[in-house]
This record gives sequence, C-alpha cells and structure tokens, in this order.
Amino acid sequence: MIRSLTIGVPIFDRAKPELAEQLGRLRAEAEALSAEQGIELRTVRLTLPPSQVDAEAAPGVLRSIVETVRELADIAGARWYCMPLDLFAAQSRQALLDEAQALVLRDNKLFLNLIVATPEAISMEGAEAASRFVLGLSRRSNNGIDNFRVGVSAACPAATPFFPFSRHDGDQLAFSIAMETTAIALALAEEGRRQRLPLEELQNRLIAALAEEMARVDAFGRELERRLGIAYRGLDGSLAPFPDGVTSVAKLVELLGPTPVGSLGSIFITSVLTDALKLAARRAQARTVGFNGVMYSVLEDNGLTEANNLRALSLEKLAALSTVCGCGIDMVPVPATMFGEDLSALILDIAALAVRLRKPLGVRLLPIPNRAVNEYTQLNLDFLCDSRVMDPGISASKPILCEPVWRYAADRLEERE
Repeated sequence: MIRSLTIGVPIFDRAKPELAEQLGRLRAEAEALSAEQGIELRTVRLTLPPSQVDAEAAPGVLRSIVETVRELADIAGARWYCMPLDLFAAQSRQALLDEAQALVLRDNKLFLNLIVATPEAISMEGAEAASRFVLGLSRRSNNGIDNFRVGVSAACPAATPFFPFSRHDGDQLAFSIAMETTAIALALAEEGRRQRLPLEELQNRLIAALAEEMARVDAFGRELERRLGIAYRGLDGSLAPFPDGVTSVAKLVELLGPTPVGSLGSIFITSVLTDALKLAARRAQARTVGFNGVMYSVLEDNGLTEANNLRALSLEKLAALSTVCGCGIDMVPVPATMFGEDLSALILDIAALAVRLRKPLGVRLLPIPNRAVNEYTQLNLDFLCDSRVMDPGISASKPILCEPVWRYAADRLEERE
C-alpha cells in the first residue's frame, strides 16, 4: 500500500496554470495506474520549497502563497500541504514565523517544517526560534493539537515524503512515495513468534517480503515517471504506525522481545528492523529517499501510548532510540509549561545526532495546555490516540552557550583546507 504520494511543487518557479495542468494530469494518471496495478493509494500531499519571501518587506505574501497552494491541492486531490521554513537566515525570521503561526491556526490542512540543521551545520538560533514557536502555538490552542502539523527537521533531504519533515527543491514538479510496510512486518513477527524462529531467519524473511513490496511500489513510481515525464525521487519504506488498534510499531517490537517497548533490548531490536529495511531496499534496487527506518510516533500508535502510560518511555529513551530509528522524537505530549530552554536543548540534541550520525531526524512535540505531567490528553481525534503527558525531565532552565550557526571542529577544518 502507498501511504502517501507526496508531490513537490515549485511554487516560486512555475506559473499557477502550468502547475495546475501538471497536477491534474498527475492525479489522473496516478489513480489510473493505481487501479491497473492493484496498489492502494491512501493520500496525496503537496510539499513546497523553503519560503523565499521576505516577510518584513512583503507582509501578507505568505498568505497569498498558501491560498494558491490550497487551490492547487484541490486540483491534485491532496489532503494536506507542507510549507518549509529555513530558520538559518536571521533576517525576517521572526516576521516569517509570526505570519506562519497565524496561517497554521487558520488552515487545518497546512503543515510547517522548521529547518534547523543541514548535514553539515546546526542553526542554534533557529532551534531557539523553533522552540518559541512551538510553545507559543500551544498556548493558542485548546488542547495542543495544532503542533501535530509542525515539525522541526534536522538534515532531512528534499523529497522526504513523510509530513511534517518534507520539502521540495528544484524548479520542476517531482514526487516521492511513503509506503505502508508495518502490516507486513507484524504478520511475519507473529508467525516467527509462533514458530520460535531464530532471529536471523526471521530477519531474512522480513528482508525478502519488504524487498518484494518495495520493488512493486518502486516500479509504480518509475512507470508514473515514464508516462508523465515528472521526476520520481524515490520511496520511503519506513515502519510507521497507524492508530487503528492494529498497525503498531510497538507491538512489532514487543513480538520480538522487549516488553513494553522502551525497556532494555528495544534499541537492539530497532537496529535489527532498520537493518532489514536498508537491505530490502538494496535488494529491490529501489530508489530511496527520506528516513527508511522505524518510526516511534507516540500519539499515532496504540502500543506506544500504552507503553507511555506505563512510564516505559521518556524523552531520553526516545532520543537514544533515535540513533537507530527513523524519524527522531515524534508526536510526544509534554506539558505546555515546559521551559523554552529545555525544548531548544532537546532540538539541539536531536540535531546533533542527525549531523554526527549522518541521518535525517526530526522533533515533533505537542505541548498540552492545562495538563500537568501524568495527566491525560483529550485530543478526541480518530487519527490520534490519547495518552499521559510525558515528564520533560530535569530542567537546566538556562540557555546553552550559543553560536548563530554551529559547525563541528572537523568540518570547520575541512572548510579552511
């Protein structure tokens, strides 16, 4: 199954009529090919290049762009659209974020990707600005849900199909694919548990099954590219949850041993699953983009919320899992009274892992207003699970010594040479 066909739209380089015509053709051809090949296509999404707008010099332009994208989304049949904001540039950063906050509150289809790290550098000032944005947005919400549509990304490549860590680059339309692979892994893990298979045998079966499905979806992407002449950037086969009570990454890990997820052994099993994904993509000779890892999205996974309710999860454990998993710290409820210095420090921790380990990661926290640690969220949404508010831990409550942009010493030496 295809979880999302994510289309990169060069909104700053192409006229609206041209984009509308291309998106209409892409929608029709994708639906036809999906029916031909028997591959279910769950959602279509649009992602943009980082904003090139000077929000101080041209207030209101960002709103105009979003209105155009909303119309294009209707043509494409897209449920959501993502606007990336590059937080490295200090000029007009705050004005850009202020306008973006007003837009995300007004438009429940709009996602924001706050970019604070590239593979070579970390914007420390950007991390601080992202922290203020997330906490400020939570205080304008009754239950904290608006931060569901805001992610802070670190070293995430263009064309990453999973929201909100997505962005487009280039002056031409392109697309990528987020897959649904967790059901395949769950079926094999249940069978392996019944048959008491050795871990190597189970992993080999998983690699074979994932490779077969990746090859099938990759062929879909390549054929769509051939028919339309629109670039297919690749697929992301990440093991991701879905809040249906069945499609649970936590259940997958627990079938392989560590129970509840978050207990000792969870990092090891996560590394085994990530290894299987990488080898499957290689065997399938699939184009890949994005995370291609295990996604611990807490409020989207019934099993993860149960583990969180048992206090088996913490921000520190999720950060440790980020060294071997897919998307970092995702969909975690924390109190809205969390110190901004602590949130920016957490963002810096995840950005450091992304840069030093050369892997894309992100942070998506939901500060919950009027809820203390260990009280429960009341989101009341069919696509999210409620859970206890996680303790953010011991507070440093003071800022880290700061540079506008941080590069590690080895990288600085290479630049000089």
